[in-house]
Amino acid sequence: MTYIVRRQSVYYLNLRLPKHLFPNRHTLRVCLNIRERQAALFLAASLAQRVHNHLNEHPLADLQTLRTLCSQWRDSTTPQTIQPAPRKAPAVAVKRNSDGPTLATLSKLYIEEGKRGGTWREVSTHEVERSLRDLFELMGDMPAEAFDVHQARLLKDRLSRCPQYFGLRPEYEGKTLKQVVESAGTYKTITAVTVNNRLRKLSAFMNWCKSNGYVTENPLVGLKVMTGSAKEARLSFEQHDLITLLNLDALKTEARKHPWRYWLPLLGRFTGARLEELCQLHVADFITVQGVDCIRIDDGHESQKLKNSSSRRTLPIHPALIQLGLLDYANNQRTQNSDRLFPELEPVRGKLGHAPSKWFSRYRTKMGINDPKKTFHSFRHTMIDDLRDAGVQDSLIKRIAGHEDSAVTFGVYGSRIPIKAMAEAIQHLNFEFEN
Repeated sequence: MTYIVRRQSVYYLNLRLPKHLFPNRHTLRVCLNIRERQAALFLAASLAQRVHNHLNEHPLADLQTLRTLCSQWRDSTTPQTIQPAPRKAPAVAVKRNSDGPTLATLSKLYIEEGKRGGTWREVSTHEVERSLRDLFELMGDMPAEAFDVHQARLLKDRLSRCPQYFGLRPEYEGKTLKQVVESAGTYKTITAVTVNNRLRKLSAFMNWCKSNGYVTENPLVGLKVMTGSAKEARLSFEQHDLITLLNLDALKTEARKHPWRYWLPLLGRFTGARLEELCQLHVADFITVQGVDCIRIDDGHESQKLKNSSSRRTLPIHPALIQLGLLDYANNQRTQNSDRLFPELEPVRGKLGHAPSKWFSRYRTKMGINDPKKTFHSFRHTMIDDLRDAGVQDSLIKRIAGHEDSAVTFGVYGSRIPIKAMAEAIQHLNFEFEN
């Protein structure tokens, strides 16, 4: 039932929202700008129906979003067009056949529990919420038990047809994700890796539902899009690629306004670290171990995140980086009271590497390297290939790259880190810079 209240001769919509979706505040109040009761009732009923429809498609919508939408709908409705809202059947017929909790209800409980328990860091929480949003935008809400293998296959298909940068591209403005996916239009879709990442996060949610007794089976178990190996997805750089990309004059030109454009490719080459690991470095991560200048890859700060526990490592700084002034740059940031090595980088959807990744793609194309399989991550493949070609012990390469090595148990104390051996190994990464 739709309620209206009167305040100082003006009527307001006073709509009760589902408590399971809005546990803290479940009343939506919006001024109708109407003084006549009958017209106010008609408009309130119309707005209530539109709120109901919006929540069916976007069950994670917050109260402020609903309030803004109601104001827009109110302002676009003239008194002459206000008619009593017709009775409609529930948008999702399956809800009539089940008294069990819906996926939207459970998703809120899942997110709240994960945040309370510190299960995810900020970036991971964002990715989980993004995956759940995709689920509801593509499939709508439904009782958890109604999400079966047929629904799971349909979800996989629709995810595979999602466009890249849906929320950022102007051509998608005003359209829902489902509308774009079902339009049969031509556009660049998200990668298979991204699809599988979202399926994996949704499968974790369904596992939670199963563990808590809300469903009997997880239909997303093992469901993924077929892909090639990571090695096939990205190629290593050839020697001429490295000389071209690490042209110091070209990098200095690129870095006139953004110093990270100079340092990130050089760090990628001589550390083999992942882009996000480099972007989130703090000046405190420059340390000395056993008399060797090193970079610490860690997650000691709130803004830092590691891919896994094996990613936590200490890397000797290559002499070429010291010669080029990396330590001086880090000390300069420290004297300017900057905690981070690249403080100008801002997170996008929780990741500091968003802007650098886009820039590097443009830069390599500008420098004549057009193979889409050659990305910033290719520096990492190149380092591993070079160390293997030089005969470096595989366990030491894994230690440098931050890969898990089930055959070797490494200690966590500085005295047990093979810094000297790692420093000798990275000496094989030499080549002449082209100025």
